[in-house]
Amino acid sequence: MSVSLTTVALFSLLAAPQPDGRDLIRAAHARYAGKWFTTMTFVQKTTFPGRPSTSPGGLVQTWYETMQVPGMLRIDLAPAASGNGMLFRNDSLYQLAGGKVRGARAMKHSMLILLHDIHAVPAEVTIANLESLGFDLGKTHETTFEGAPVIVVGAVAGDTTSKQFWIEKERLLLVRLIEPNAGGGMDAHFGGYVRHGGAWVERVIKIHQGGKLNQLEEYMDVRTDVTLEPGLFDPARSTPPSWVGKGEERWPAPPARP
Repeated sequence: MSVSLTTVALFSLLAAPQPDGRDLIRAAHARYAGKWFTTMTFVQKTTFPGRPSTSPGGLVQTWYETMQVPGMLRIDLAPAASGNGMLFRNDSLYQLAGGKVRGARAMKHSMLILLHDIHAVPAEVTIANLESLGFDLGKTHETTFEGAPVIVVGAVAGDTTSKQFWIEKERLLLVRLIEPNAGGGMDAHFGGYVRHGGAWVERVIKIHQGGKLNQLEEYMDVRTDVTLEPGLFDPARSTPPSWVGKGEERWPAPPARP
């Protein structure tokens, strides 16, 4: 099935009892091909409920994030002048501290692939990337998630521990991602989608680890299809993007009680 699927073909695919994961990826790409944004900036309120903090509910940080589709994400942690953050660039992750690279390792960011790249790059590229990450695209089943019909890729019915992703059937958007790991397994939920032109942006990500909420991400000041200055995704760059400004903490911790 080509990426130039007609609307009739899309409905036929989604009405099938158990569509193959590869065809689902092709359908998700066809639905938004040519409509998805290529750049995005936003401010993220990142809460770690289990970490010690003077703030109620856990440690809260401000992350300034710059994205270029496909495969590029820069995170500048407040205060931006500290030069601390992370850079995801294609198949690598760089840890930044003091404006310099302090560590790097190979990594394909499955969330970036399934949230955005899937709709913007050729479907066969996404299929190859997901298969290289260990997703079994031949296993699928249907269920519901938060009241909406979904197609699960990577696991049979009843299996919630294998590596798998859940795609909302109506809009063909990622709503859940499960990946086994040494900490008891990551289970990420994606929601609060808001339309941006012909595309959608998730506004809330809840990341569970070992059955407990480990990280809450909330997006603010989302802008898509913005012009980015050159060199933002160069690991050697020591300064944050100009749009970040002073890059201060938006949610500073209250002073500790005496």
